[in-house]
Amino acid sequence: MKKFNFSLQKVLDFREFEKKQAEAELGKALAEETKVQNTLEMIAQSHVSTVKETDSMRSLSELFAAQNYFMLLEQQKEQALMNLAQAQVITEEKREKMREAMKNCKVLENLRDARKSAWKKENLKAEENEIDDIVTAKWN
Repeated sequence: MKKFNFSLQKVLDFREFEKKQAEAELGKALAEETKVQNTLEMIAQSHVSTVKETDSMRSLSELFAAQNYFMLLEQQKEQALMNLAQAQVITEEKREKMREAMKNCKVLENLRDARKSAWKKENLKAEENEIDDIVTAKWN
């Protein structure tokens, strides 16, 4: 029995390579998004800790410094939110690219499976015919 040969195997291999690249790009985009979210959490924690510290402040200069620090944190927060929005857009683009790559692979995999199934049926039928011929030849 001859070995199954899928004529589009090189195309499938290339599509799988593209899929792996898309996975890597999506992973990087998700890592960047997580990094920005962590920055936002650190800013929020700094804000909370500074609020706790201002409760014990007595001098006016310390309160002004705290107020300036709050404004700085607010600016950092706005910048981080803009970065997060950009990261989410990029992540969604990478996700769509990943979906497309997976779809392209799945189409070829289904085609390969269908052809392999047809090849198996054809070989099984050929073997049955050979066995029938052998049995018929013995009786004649």
